[in-house]
Amino acid sequence: MLTGMLGFGASADAKIDRSSKSEPINKTAFSDEFLRKIPKADLHVHLDGSLRIGTVIDLAKELEVELPAYTEAGLRELVFKETYDSLEDYLKGFMYTGAVMSTAKAIERVAYEFAVDNFSEGVRYFEVRFAPQLHVNPEQPEKGISDIASVIAAVNIGLARAKQEFNEKDAEVVDGTAPRYEYGIIVCAMRFWNQYFSKYYAAFWKMHEFLPEHRIMAAASLALVTAAVEHRDLTNTPVIGFDLAGAEMGYEAVVHKEAFEFAHANFLKKTVHAGEGYGPESIYQAVNKVGAQRIGHGFHIFSSDKVHSKHIKDPTKWTHMLGDYVADRRIALEVCLTSNLQTMPDLKGDVKNHKFGQMLEAKMSVVLATDNRLVSDTTLCKEIRLACDNFDLEPDQLKHIVVDGFKRSFFHLAYTEKRAYVRKVIDYYDKIAAECL
Repeated sequence: MLTGMLGFGASADAKIDRSSKSEPINKTAFSDEFLRKIPKADLHVHLDGSLRIGTVIDLAKELEVELPAYTEAGLRELVFKETYDSLEDYLKGFMYTGAVMSTAKAIERVAYEFAVDNFSEGVRYFEVRFAPQLHVNPEQPEKGISDIASVIAAVNIGLARAKQEFNEKDAEVVDGTAPRYEYGIIVCAMRFWNQYFSKYYAAFWKMHEFLPEHRIMAAASLALVTAAVEHRDLTNTPVIGFDLAGAEMGYEAVVHKEAFEFAHANFLKKTVHAGEGYGPESIYQAVNKVGAQRIGHGFHIFSSDKVHSKHIKDPTKWTHMLGDYVADRRIALEVCLTSNLQTMPDLKGDVKNHKFGQMLEAKMSVVLATDNRLVSDTTLCKEIRLACDNFDLEPDQLKHIVVDGFKRSFFHLAYTEKRAYVRKVIDYYDKIAAECL
């Protein structure tokens, strides 16, 4: 899920029924303490959907941003809710989080607190994604975010400060017992945007207004990935991935192929939001046309009833082959259970209807992620708990899913260092399991 006003192709009117339809399972085997202590990786989480609610209020007052309420209780009731009436209702909160992330100082604070919140619940590694284009303000350089690079730099300053603090104060990291805290940055291009999305986009649109719309979209994506690679190379900032998000229906990934080719040529890893607002053909295009190494959500990978192409004569067989292709190549699916519950009417408010179970049966590489910690009112511990309690996960299954989060990461250091890091994760996981299970 990307940020507010992005025009997702899905419609949603489902509410979550958090009362269990059957008794939860595995609560004894997987205690809250165990889930908190094990090393975890979150590979799909949006920065502007994951602010602290108190920070939204503080920054709104400081930056004179109007909110519908200025108390946590008020915002929980009106904006950042436990359940949502529609996708539009879900996206409403991004108007406010985006508005307060309007200076370098504010963005640095948001990033620092985001990292602290992750590290504090045992997330040893995360890959935070955001669209710098939504925050750039070329008209007011005094705000410190006049270009894409300055937005990325502000985020990295906050993340790096938290990482250093945790690595220095965690005794098990210092003595080498536990894996250190690490992170990576993924920049998000958008399938669709217009001149009203941000000041950056307004200026970009004006400069290219005589191009066809799809060419403008493609040019913006190429500009983003070029700036991200340049900043990575000049500053050694851990920009590790390129993402495409936004409305799937009517806005094909292949339009942005040149940007993905540039990312590939410059060793930037690729993930694509697909199979969330459109059917399995969106996933096919992501993996076969733009070379996605991971898929954001992938909810509709088995939805043969949502195959639209008349050239596909047997949709059931075709989706089966697509699933095998994704599984065989270990293209990880970034599964966000709570977010899907809040925005996918197919689930009818019951997480047991999620395709996560089918993904496991098909032996796919799946990782659990939060998507938006504030907007979905979740944490990675909550997401793992939701999976354990509703999909009858065995201990070996849970370990495999958790470790896969590290293996399928776009880790920014050399492959030999990544292997050593994953080995440390596995050893530490086993240590916690021996103590808690």
